[in-house]
Amino acid sequence: MFKCEFCDKELTSKSILKTHQSKTKYCLERQKQFNIDAPINSVVLICQYCNKNFSHKHRRDSHQLTCIEKDKKEMFGRYEGELEIQRKRYEGELEIQRKRYDDALLIISDKECELEIQRKRYDDALLIISDKDKQISDLKDEKINIYSGLFNKDHEFILSQNSKFAERQSITNTTIKAKNITMNSLNLSQERLESIKDTYTIKHYERGGIGQADWVVDNVLRDESGNLIYKCTDKNRKNFIYHDNKGNIVADIQAKKLKEAILPIMNTKLKEFKKIKCAELAEISDDESELLEQYSNLYNENKSMGNEFDKRLVEKTYDRS
Repeated sequence: MFKCEFCDKELTSKSILKTHQSKTKYCLERQKQFNIDAPINSVVLICQYCNKNFSHKHRRDSHQLTCIEKDKKEMFGRYEGELEIQRKRYEGELEIQRKRYDDALLIISDKECELEIQRKRYDDALLIISDKDKQISDLKDEKINIYSGLFNKDHEFILSQNSKFAERQSITNTTIKAKNITMNSLNLSQERLESIKDTYTIKHYERGGIGQADWVVDNVLRDESGNLIYKCTDKNRKNFIYHDNKGNIVADIQAKKLKEAILPIMNTKLKEFKKIKCAELAEISDDESELLEQYSNLYNENKSMGNEFDKRLVEKTYDRS
């Protein structure tokens, strides 16, 4: 006896068992439950795409050539491929944007550090000025006390005390007055600067702080004869002097007064040149992140009048006398 391994039916011969397993419907159903492929000459053949049953192999094969589910699966496979391509492309673009964002954060961090350094220098300058003011105030108080105490002193003693006081005062006075520099007055009025702002061109802008300093020296800080009327007296601390319209000597610590006068007038030109540079960027590939950073640094350097401007201004106005 031969027992069917799928339905447990016992048969008398091996050939009858083989026929039973390939023809008997309930045995074939059991074979499907066991995920067993039916023999080629069996009654049931299955389409691999839609699971439809066929009694002959050639019918199944013919059906599979035009099976709708086959077309659907192939189309779905193509769509999956295209979606994967799009996903990788978007991930690449996102990575570029993330890199630009990180670079922008680094630029902001650098600018904040630079601002903190400038603030520290400004505070140090205020301390120096405060110390000088206190010395002058102390000398004035001492002079009052001297005159009060010398009311009954003889004339020669008074002269000697005045001589000592004058000597001490000359030491305390700022180096600005000690140099006794002869200069014409500097006009930093908004009307005057507005009238010459168009002499600042994109050629100056493209050279950053150096170009800006050259423009300021040549067009703002010289008189009609071309003589320099704004001079650096301390190149390490970046301190400058000039005469106002009343003939008084004005100290300009780190060129703060000069920058405050110029920047409001220059804003229109800076925006104009920035727009031109942005238009240039629109004509190039998006992956030119280095050029984008270069244009951004150029705009910020012109707008802030930073270290490059200060170095060039000191170089062109330092008084070596």
